[in-house]
Amino acid sequence: MEPKGETELGQISALLDNQINECKELLKEMRNGEGILYKTTMTVNSLGKIDVYQYIYFLCQHAKRHIVQMQKVTDEYSKLSEAE
Repeated sequence: MEPKGETELGQISALLDNQINECKELLKEMRNGEGILYKTTMTVNSLGKIDVYQYIYFLCQHAKRHIVQMQKVTDEYSKLSEAE
């Protein structure tokens, strides 16, 4: 996802929440160690090869970080609007 200013913040937040839930479901489905059998390359921060569990966990944490960032921006904007 790339910000384009075309989608409302609530919709983006809901989409990220859905993606997090999908990732959690995938992790539940791979409870027998299947995730360590496959590696993928993570180009972010030059992490290199990581297993599927680590990759899905990274996606969850990354989405959560963006949700927090959006909330901070919303809070700051609200404070500015109240000050006017």
